[in-house]
Amino acid sequence: MFSGSMVALVTPFRKGDVDLEALRNLIELQINSGTDGILVCGTTGEGTLITQKERDLVIKTAIQTANKRVPIIVGCSSTWPAETIPLIQHAEELGADGALVITPYYIKPSQVGIANHFAVIHDNTNIPIIMYNNPGRCKVNMSVEVILELSKLPRIVALKDTDTNLARVSFIKDHIPEFTLLSGDDASYLGFLAHGGDGCISVTANIVPELMKQLYVAWRNKNIDETQRIDRLLAPLHQAMFLESSPAPVKYALAKLGYISNEIRLPLVTTTEPTSKRIDLVLEKVKNTKH
Repeated sequence: MFSGSMVALVTPFRKGDVDLEALRNLIELQINSGTDGILVCGTTGEGTLITQKERDLVIKTAIQTANKRVPIIVGCSSTWPAETIPLIQHAEELGADGALVITPYYIKPSQVGIANHFAVIHDNTNIPIIMYNNPGRCKVNMSVEVILELSKLPRIVALKDTDTNLARVSFIKDHIPEFTLLSGDDASYLGFLAHGGDGCISVTANIVPELMKQLYVAWRNKNIDETQRIDRLLAPLHQAMFLESSPAPVKYALAKLGYISNEIRLPLVTTTEPTSKRIDLVLEKVKNTKH
């Protein structure tokens, strides 16, 4: 259901408000570039830094603009099920195709707590769920055993994983080959595919969606030389997108390319001058060499 080259889309702002025209244009850019799915209101979309009214606008606009051409996934995360479940139910009412749900953050639950968290959410919602394991942000790491157990639930259909221990991918695929595994770490995307992964939900895809899709297609077509060429081209861009707290770098890059205004919500701030200059150099290199 959810595989291939997908994007964790930014939420564009202009003069403090959600820029719906820019959002529509970004979605059209993604679809026209071959992107297989769009995540809104995730970390890259500043989903925890927008109001409920803004959230509704973003979700509705994304669903209407995509018009079933690609699935729209909505970030629906909180530290406990009582808040997460209504977010998913509301996304379903608006017409979302799936929900991305992160492991509880800050409170550092046990593996049993993580398993119960997702099970309760699953049992009280109706749309497909992509679990999101991001130990760097959440300070908890979902174990392989818990992933295997939760994959048995019918509407938990995928895992987005930023754990760079790629042996996990091979191990999970050996036990549940039908379960969808998505990379959440752009820099290790090719390695993730090589270990049996099914795709990526990418930050870098905001900037070069066509290259991210080309890499995925080249890999699936077993064109190793082309896959490696694209991966080497993308590597400096992946690194640049995380020089500072995301999504500040990717928003700067999109603004530099003329797609959005370079605005971000506090407590996040725009990139520093050294980072901005580094991104400028990387963008110029990609522009000059990708063809």
